[in-house]
Amino acid sequence: MSYHFCMQFTVRNITADIDAAARERAAAEQKSLNAVLVDALRRGLGVEPQPTKKRDLSSFLNGPKIDAETLAILNEPRPIDPEMWD
Repeated sequence: MSYHFCMQFTVRNITADIDAAARERAAAEQKSLNAVLVDALRRGLGVEPQPTKKRDLSSFLNGPKIDAETLAILNEPRPIDPEMWD
C-alpha cells in the first residue's frame, strides 16, 4: 500500500487517563487534540517528521541585475496612444 499524504485511523479503548492527559497537553500547547496525538505516536514509534516542502520564491526577490541604460529606458515616461483607448 502506498499513501501519498495522510492516513486516517480510528483508535478504540482509549482510557480516561490517556484522554485526560492528551486533552490537557492539547490545551497547554494550544494545539488540536489530533496534533498532540500524532506527535505522541511519532515519539512513541521513533518516527521523524517528514520535512515540509517549501515553496521558496526568494530567488525572485532580488531578480536579475539591470544595467543603468536599460533602467533609464524603463523609467522614461511613455506616451499614451489615445486611439488605443477608444
